This record gives sequence, C-alpha cells and structure tokens, in this order.
Amino acid sequence: MLIMYRDPEQRSNQQGFTLVWALFLIVIGALISIFMMRMSAVQGATNDLAMNGARAWQAAHAGSEWGIQRAVAGICPGSTGFTLSDLDLNGFNVTVTCSSTAHSESGNVVVLYKIASSASRGAYGTSSDYVYRQVQVTVAQ
Repeated sequence: MLIMYRDPEQRSNQQGFTLVWALFLIVIGALISIFMMRMSAVQGATNDLAMNGARAWQAAHAGSEWGIQRAVAGICPGSTGFTLSDLDLNGFNVTVTCSSTAHSESGNVVVLYKIASSASRGAYGTSSDYVYRQVQVTVAQ
C-alpha cells in the first residue's frame, strides 16, 4: 500500500494562488468595462457629429435654394448671412454669396449665376461639435 505524504509547508505556499487569480480577473473585467464605456461614449459623439453634418448640409442646401430663387427673380444679393430658426436646423449660420456673369451666345445673352452657400454651427477650434458644409451651384438664365 502506497501512502502519500504531504508537507504542510508546501500546502500553505499554494493557498494564495486563488486570490491572485481572482484579483487578475477583477482587474481584467474592470479594464474591459472601462473600454466598453469609452467606446460607447465615442460612438455617441460620432453619431452626434454625423447628424450635425447632415443638418449642416441641409442648411447649406436650403441657403443655395434661397439663392437660386433670388437669382431666378433677377436679384443677386452678393453676400447675405442669416441664422436659421427652424426646429431641426436651429442655430445654423448660413452665408449665401452670389456672383453673375453675362455671356452672349448666338445673339442671346445668357446670365450665369454662381451661388455658394455655407452653413456652420459652433466655433472652429474652440467647439468640439463644430460643423461646416458648403454647397455651390450655377444657374443659367
């Protein structure tokens, strides 16, 4: 018959191993949790910026439509700025510039209107949610 003898000192050296593993798993779990929270925050900020970019494009497009309407009416305002107060586009600053040139083709005078509309919200360099979009169109009359 084989009798196994275990040294009491050897057993006491291995008792803290479970504690080390538990601390290791807690630290890894905490790091993963922190990483997931940061990724969630970054994703939220990215979505906000994407939405504001789409709104800025819509505001710039609205400014170009306004400029086209003015150009078709024969009014080329040069440069005009205004702030939108629509519910979805509230706070966007829109600047519309218009320039015209007349060309003669086969005895007909054609007036070309070049309209540039830019929309922005926030302050460049100081605001984390700054967004800017520009639309350019050319209209012949």
